[in-house]
Amino acid sequence: MRQQAGKSFLTGTPELIERKAVLEDEILTSEEARRLLKIGRTKLWDLTRRNMIPAYRVGEGRTSGLRYKRSELLHWLDQNRI
Repeated sequence: MRQQAGKSFLTGTPELIERKAVLEDEILTSEEARRLLKIGRTKLWDLTRRNMIPAYRVGEGRTSGLRYKRSELLHWLDQNRI
């Protein structure tokens, strides 16, 4: 194993792998999804309503909210690249 200035190049590798896995499975609110996609509230709702992006309903009735998986949004972006 190579070392530089007394530090291993592999230091923290398991933690980085675990962090990446957590980020990919992260559940986002509508606001967080809008920030990730850099779109407005109306556009996010339109894409969700037309089932173009996957969303999950949390709760029931008027107080229910929508959640999105970061990994699914990133996959959707890749699939819709021009």
